[in-house]
Amino acid sequence: MHIYFGTVARAAPVSAGGSLFKLDWESKAIIREVPNIPVKPSLYHDPNARGNVRGCRGIRIVDDQVIAADYHTLNFYDRDLNLQHTMTHGLMVGLHETCISGSSIWVTSTTLDAALKYSLGDGTLEASHWPREMPEFQRALNLEPLGIDKSADNRLNFLARHSFRGPSHLHLNAVCEFRGELYALFHSKSVVANLSRGTIVIRDEKLKHAHNLIMEEPGVVYINDTHRTVVRQYDLSSGKQIRAIDIKRMRGIKPLLLKSAARAIREMGINFFGSRRKATAKPLYLRGLAIHGNHIFAGFSPATIVCINKTSGELVDYYFHSTDMRVCIHGLACA
Repeated sequence: MHIYFGTVARAAPVSAGGSLFKLDWESKAIIREVPNIPVKPSLYHDPNARGNVRGCRGIRIVDDQVIAADYHTLNFYDRDLNLQHTMTHGLMVGLHETCISGSSIWVTSTTLDAALKYSLGDGTLEASHWPREMPEFQRALNLEPLGIDKSADNRLNFLARHSFRGPSHLHLNAVCEFRGELYALFHSKSVVANLSRGTIVIRDEKLKHAHNLIMEEPGVVYINDTHRTVVRQYDLSSGKQIRAIDIKRMRGIKPLLLKSAARAIREMGINFFGSRRKATAKPLYLRGLAIHGNHIFAGFSPATIVCINKTSGELVDYYFHSTDMRVCIHGLACA
């Protein structure tokens, strides 16, 4: 089996902000690495060192193609990671996770709090959801619309946090099409919403800062609780949690933390104890989620992927990619 995963290197120059990798899971050997850098337009002047425009985000596999997102572009590769073509648009701003829908792809324009649907064939914008403009969510979550010219090229317009962050910002970072309807994770509001119906289906404070959203029959929802390093399962019909898989308690975690802390202290010196380290080098920061058969694959920092038995919730295997806690897993897909 092959795993395709992306990294984000916090505090790195944008030109070295992360890569897309192809991993042979059985041998734990990297087959290929390609840098994932936002260009056309370039964003080397990014003012936010924490992550922002850096790295490789959502990854999807469609037939013989691997589709990997950077900040404003979908990059289309063959299975050997040879770049074939790219797709971008003026509303692709702060892309995170994506979702395939037939011959189309839903993307999360997280900075703009929008879910956008594009044709995989010609890149045409086919549909969009703007939950901050939907009366149902405005009432339920006390939201105001984002001031934006949707006809303009916005890819360079929202680099500074103050330009879009505020009490109405949803941080819509994951979408999932299930049973013909579109769902989204609003991590700043700790909810999963049905965008097709304008309803809130899960509300849980543990989803603050969460990432990733996967739904399977018979209505089971998987979400990464980023700060607690827990993969949470919910029942879609009731919105209740049915299981929490705590990765922090698994074997191998403590030695990994000791190695990553020792490396950070050597490289950062006294700055390791300052606010900059806390902002840019967070251990066990959980991002990246994929399900393959009876296994759950999840990624976290320092860049590590765990394989978990979906039935028992127990650890099956690890892949340790880095001991640098500034390097995070983000995109993750299985082939």
